[in-house]
Order: sequence, then structure tokens, then C-alpha cells
Amino acid sequence: MPELKKLILTFLLLAFTGTDIYSQLIPDVRSMSMGNTSVAGSYNIGAFSQNPANILNDKINEKANIYFNVFLDAGFQLNSDYLSLNFYDDYFTKTDDGSQRVLSPQDKQTILSEASDQFTNYIANVKFISVILNTKSIGSFGLSIDERATGNFLPSKDFLELALYGNEVSRIYDFSENSVNQYWIREINLSYARKFELKNNSTFENIAIGVSVKPQFGVYYLNTRQNDLMITTTDSNTIQSSGSSEFYYAGLSDNNELQYSLGNAGFGFGFDLGFNTQIKNFSKNGILNIGLSITDLGYITWNKNTNKYYNDGTFIITDITSQEQIDSLKDVIKSTKTPVPDFTTSLPPVLRAGFTYKFLNKSSKLKDSAQTEQAVISLDIIQGLSNDLGGITKTMVGIGAEYNATGALSPQAGFTFGGLQDFAMSIGLGINADPVIIDIGTNNILSLFTPRNTTNFSAGLSVKFKVN
Repeated sequence: MPELKKLILTFLLLAFTGTDIYSQLIPDVRSMSMGNTSVAGSYNIGAFSQNPANILNDKINEKANIYFNVFLDAGFQLNSDYLSLNFYDDYFTKTDDGSQRVLSPQDKQTILSEASDQFTNYIANVKFISVILNTKSIGSFGLSIDERATGNFLPSKDFLELALYGNEVSRIYDFSENSVNQYWIREINLSYARKFELKNNSTFENIAIGVSVKPQFGVYYLNTRQNDLMITTTDSNTIQSSGSSEFYYAGLSDNNELQYSLGNAGFGFGFDLGFNTQIKNFSKNGILNIGLSITDLGYITWNKNTNKYYNDGTFIITDITSQEQIDSLKDVIKSTKTPVPDFTTSLPPVLRAGFTYKFLNKSSKLKDSAQTEQAVISLDIIQGLSNDLGGITKTMVGIGAEYNATGALSPQAGFTFGGLQDFAMSIGLGINADPVIIDIGTNNILSLFTPRNTTNFSAGLSVKFKVN
């Protein structure tokens, strides 16, 4: 019995656990701090992959010819209903004296009640380099090189019960809900935007249009394509399994190892399109912008070490005390790796729509050249259109604000509803130490006050420079 349990658990752990890392929903740090609002109110570098029309935007009367950063823009976000640092430390690490942790019946019940049938998603994004060049005559040009990764995994209740308590007699274990998906992609973003004045239009002051062409370099891909595994136990020392599981893999290693390299295991293209318009004469005290964008229309063709891992879960053990039958099971449950032709996956398109209202300061009676932004409020509706490559089709609504308290400090805050989290409160701070602009923030305020306890952790840092 213990040997059989060990074999089955080894098989299941190999099939259903992993590290998951990429998503299309991480905005820049300022936007994340403002409730993930970006489509109408993002600026220069922060507009990449959110709305290309906004790469030409600056805060009012703070325009610069060049913005850039190098290795100083990164974000991370974990979304789970149960997984926190404290949860991991309490149940899956060694004890203080270095001995193996033994779970109590209460520990097992806690894990079962909190983790069963719950998705864990996490996202990471790093910009290697970003540059915006603004020209007066022909528009704005942008270049960004990003590392993006995301993924998710789900352990079913039956899987956890078997792992925690062993196989019970007269029981059916259904593992079909278990899944693991992980992706790692390197992206080059080439963007262009131009603003057009609309002098004879009674509604719109101007309109900015932007487009991005984004070569995609796939680094790692692992996806659960099919799974209907089930195990049935009887009260007569018999165990019968049925079904199978199938995973597709592509990567730099032939043996499903995660490696970092400048090489790639796939190639494709993505495209973004967006616009931003200013409403004419909306208010004497401020400016209203409306934005719309669609991002990540495209594909990746995986063409290196493309393999299918197939687990045949069909077997019968008539006597679990028979060492001969246990030994034969080792070959049955081993994954079969089969090379497959190149395959193509779609990028997950995201549609964004929203508005930003900018309150002008008390100097608004002076000439336009003296006006600056006192505060900003934004609202975005974000709709994912595909579940491919870490995409999410659950609608998210974001509300955010920024208050320019001084010329140097701009507190930010916001709320998000839906998406990966049903609700979250974000907070951040912008620091303008001209020519250096710094943004720090989190999508979940609990990340600041209870970082080890929160199951929805996020943090971001962005440092950019401007050249007038």
C-alpha cells in the first residue's frame, strides 16, 4: 500500500505541478496603482501594450523629447484564494530544527478546505529597455523589449485527498480537473503614434492614433491539452485506473527543463491598435479624454523541441500486496514523449475602453502654458477575448485617481472589480525628481501591510528618465 501510494503520487505530481509565469493584463506600475486604468490616461513608456496612441502623451506642460529606462521597470502579481507565504511555510517547509514536517489531521483538513479546486495564477513582467522619441512633425516612435511570463495551476479535491490521506477503499478519485499551464515569451514592441487636430469638429479637440508591431519570441510553453484520469478502489485489494492525460511542450531544452537563454523556441507577431481623443469644451476646469484599444492580436508558432507528453492511466492492480504488479506499474505510468510538428497558439487579445478626466490647477485663468494637472480620475473596462497563453475572459472594471500634491509627489489609488480578483484596492506613489521619474505601487494594498499573509500579492517598480 505505501509503495503504490508513492508511485501514484509521483506520477500525479509530475503531471500536475509546475511553475507558472505570463499575462496580458499587467499594465505599467502607475496604471496598476490606479486600479489598472490605462487606456485614456497612460503616458509615454507606460502606454506600451495598453494603448499605443498614448506613447505621445505627457502630463500637461511636462513634455520631453525622449523618455527611456533600462532594466528598471518590473512587476509581479500572484492571485490565489489560498496560497500565501505563510500558507507555504506552515505546511510545505521543514521545521525550525531542519526535520521533515509532519502534517496533523487539522493541517490536512485546512489544506483540503482552502486549496481544493482553486486556481492559482501568477504573472511577471520585466522591461529590458524602453525608449520613446517624440518629434514635432511626424509623431512619436517607441521601442520596448520585454520578458513576459504567466501561468496557472489547479489541484482538484480528489487529488489533494489522495495526496494527504492515501487511497481509500471503495472510492472513485477524479483527477480530470487538475491542470497546469505555463508560458514565457520575449517581446519586441515597435510603436508609432500621431495626433491630429480637428479644428472644424464641434465635438472633438483632437484625436491620437497609435499602432504597435510586436515580434514574439517564445521561450517556454507547457499546456494541459487533455485530461480525464480516474482511479477506482475496491474493498478487495483491487485498484483500477482509466483515462489519460496529455501535455504539449516547447522549449529550449529537450527534456522539459526551464532554461534562460537569448534563444527562442517559437516565433510570431502581435499587433496593437488604439486611439485617444479629447472632448472639446467639456469643462472649464479640466480636460476629458476617451480611449479605446485592442492589444495582442497575433500568434506564436512553436518550432523547437515540440513534444507531446502522454500519460496512459489505464491499468488494473488485482493485488496491491503483489510486488510484481507494483513493479510493472512503474512502466505503465511513465510519460511517453512523442515529437510533434510545429504548432501555433494565438495571443490573448484584450479590449480596453475608458475615460480620464484631468483637473487643472488654480492657474487655469492664466495662459495654457501655465496650466498643470492638479488631479486625475480614470475609469477602464477591460475585456479579455481569449483564454490562450494566460488570457482571461472575465471582465474587469478599474477606477483610479492620482493627486499631484506637489511638483514632486503624486499619490495614486484605485479599485478593481472582476478579473483575476473579484475586488482589490491598489495604491502607489509617483516621484518626479526631474529628469528621473519613479513609480512604485501595488494592485493589492494588503501586499504592503500583510505581505506574508496575502494570497493576492503584487508589487511594481518603474524608473524612467527624460531628456528635454
